[in-house]
Amino acid sequence: MQLLTNLFQDLRITTNSVKSNQTSVRAIQNESHIDTLSEKIDQLYIMNLAALELLTELGITQSQIMKKIEEIDLRDGKLDGKLSQPTECSDCGHKISKRRTNCFYCGSKINSFGFKST
Repeated sequence: MQLLTNLFQDLRITTNSVKSNQTSVRAIQNESHIDTLSEKIDQLYIMNLAALELLTELGITQSQIMKKIEEIDLRDGKLDGKLSQPTECSDCGHKISKRRTNCFYCGSKINSFGFKST
């Protein structure tokens, strides 16, 4: 009877160890994903700041900018601060989520906005 108990305990310990390792790997992957998203946010912030400064220098008012933002937001039929249209991969032509950095089908780089990937 003790042998069966020991076998079950060993099995549980091994299972929990595997789950713990998988959780650690997922945590590392999530940290990497967060770093990538942080980098993208910084790049987008710089591009938006440059665009806003150029528009201001050209005499465009904040009201005109807000009106254009609303117009663009309504292109997908909803005033929700999002665009739902997918990006098309320039290499293979498949539709790809705007949130992806590489094409799911062929692996080519997308959504880089001219910035080097690090």
